[in-house]
Amino acid sequence: MIKRFAAAATIFVAGFALCAVIYGGNVASLAKGILPDQTYPQAQKASQAQIMWEYMWTNNTNDLNKLGAQGWELVGISDFVTTNGGYISSTSYFYLKRAK
Repeated sequence: MIKRFAAAATIFVAGFALCAVIYGGNVASLAKGILPDQTYPQAQKASQAQIMWEYMWTNNTNDLNKLGAQGWELVGISDFVTTNGGYISSTSYFYLKRAK
């Protein structure tokens, strides 16, 4: 049992040391999930311009290619199944967005 723990601890320490060598000794930033040459994601978000989106939906599959050519991006699909008098029908709704 102690031999297994010692082997696992040795492998962990070796990996930790290897990371310290590869990333220049700055392993604290690795614990936060950020490589040394990267900035914090919050700082990147603050410097980006705010994008405004417009949304639409359609249930006509023939419109999809035309809307794609106009810059609309498909972001979701919903299928609704209904029954009426023993008949089953399905309607698909396609949700799209594009930058204003």
